Amino acid sequence: MPNRHIKSSARNSSPQLTDCLCSLLALELLSPSPELYLFSPWLSDMPLLSNTFGQFRAIIPEATEGQVRLAVILATLAERGAQVRLLCRPDQPTTEDFLRKLPPTIVVKQANTLHEKGLISSHFYLRGSMNFTFSGVNLNDEHVELTTDPEQVALALLEAQQRWETIE
Repeated sequence: MPNRHIKSSARNSSPQLTDCLCSLLALELLSPSPELYLFSPWLSDMPLLSNTFGQFRAIIPEATEGQVRLAVILATLAERGAQVRLLCRPDQPTTEDFLRKLPPTIVVKQANTLHEKGLISSHFYLRGSMNFTFSGVNLNDEHVELTTDPEQVALALLEAQQRWETIE
């Protein structure tokens, strides 16, 4: 199934969205893409992988029991050779706090007009209404589409590269 639509709702909290993100990021940690693009106007260091029983120690040995947060996941991907590129809006306090937690190997660009949201790797393309914040993943009504179709993923990656080059 190369395409999947996921809708989340504050009223009907569903684990589908968080499970999807966990699966995608675990995949990336096991086999990092050469490039990973994260476009989100707002970002926060939200917990993404529940490591309560140490189940992710095999792919993140330095992770302690509890929650593995987005900053640790992105830093680990960068350490493993992925070129992690983030595009967000400037002057957002929560985003700025998050960015301070990242290593300098992760490249960040900012654009005042950014509204696009997506996570793009050589394995998948996730896009939709969700900001990569705690509220976006856990509280807000969101709709995202995931594709693993190789042609669509390659096109999304090319478009992300071109978009990245246009931002100063």
